[in-house]
Amino acid sequence: MMNLKKFLAKLQGELKDTERSNNAEWAAAFNSGLICAMNVAEQFEESDKTKMDLKELERANMLVQNIKILETLSKSEIEHLRVTYPNGRGDCIYMKDELKEKIQKVFEDCAEESKAELKGLGVEYE
Repeated sequence: MMNLKKFLAKLQGELKDTERSNNAEWAAAFNSGLICAMNVAEQFEESDKTKMDLKELERANMLVQNIKILETLSKSEIEHLRVTYPNGRGDCIYMKDELKEKIQKVFEDCAEESKAELKGLGVEYE
């Protein structure tokens, strides 16, 4: 896009010479068109900066979903935790206050890490 902007600026410079000629109306209309084309070129340049490839878009979508879940969990009261031990045996563990707070803090930290990664992709989470 930068080449297009340079080209349009060069045309505008050459237009100043044309304005000195006897065709000032044509030169004014041409200048107006050039200004419009430069604005369009700037818009294209800005939109190029915000493009994401499909993998980044999928990652951003997954991060937003994870953040919503993690924030909900960090604000929730965790009373019991259903676990499956390495030997395959299942159990339900009652959570004590100190452990609940630590687990909620982990959820908060994970949500913040996901927000930072999302920001790295150019998306601001609100």
